[in-house]
Amino acid sequence: MRIRHMGIVTKDLEKTATFYEKVFGFKRLGDVRTPGHYPGKALDLSDGEVNYSLLCPDERVETAPWAQGTLGPNHIGVEIADTAAVVDSLKDFGIEIYGEDKEQWPPRFFKFLDPDGVEIDVATPDRSWKF
Repeated sequence: MRIRHMGIVTKDLEKTATFYEKVFGFKRLGDVRTPGHYPGKALDLSDGEVNYSLLCPDERVETAPWAQGTLGPNHIGVEIADTAAVVDSLKDFGIEIYGEDKEQWPPRFFKFLDPDGVEIDVATPDRSWKF
């Protein structure tokens, strides 16, 4: 068993897709589509193992900002060897990292909030999650 798909709600499909393509190298799996189970549009990305479906709700759907204590996903973990490249890409988007490994550069782990406020937890393979 393994996780193959995550659905992430965003305000702007194109902006968020471009962000993940540039920061992590995710690939688009097709054009914007209309999902049958979600009131809005969707765009699918992939890292080659897990699909990352961006969901943009119909403007009539009310959304709430991320907050601790909510049920459901809290953050998304991404393993990547070249964390320096990710930090550089984030600077291009004006995004600061936090919770980083202050013992070395580039950091082996850190966090940031994507353009929609989703917390992303980044780690190198040696510091990453075991399975």
